[in-house]
Amino acid sequence: MDEEKNVIKSRELKEYDISKELWREYDWVINETGQRTVVRINKPQKLFLYSGCTTHRVVDSEGIVHCLPSVGLMGCVLRWFNSDLNKPCNF
Repeated sequence: MDEEKNVIKSRELKEYDISKELWREYDWVINETGQRTVVRINKPQKLFLYSGCTTHRVVDSEGIVHCLPSVGLMGCVLRWFNSDLNKPCNF
């Protein structure tokens, strides 16, 4: 565990403004039986991540922090809907 903490400390925490997204949704397999889980976050505001790590954090409009698997892990797929259809990806 200490080794993992040291790896994270040596990486730069990146912060992105995702407040233009109306919602974002994560879909992944949670166990060996293939059961899928879908988590939807309404009104996401900020995205925090460390490059190369297995999770990231999303803060919603109520200040709740959601820790989620990185896209690609356990088949994790990310979908979102942006309020500006001319700029669906703001970062």
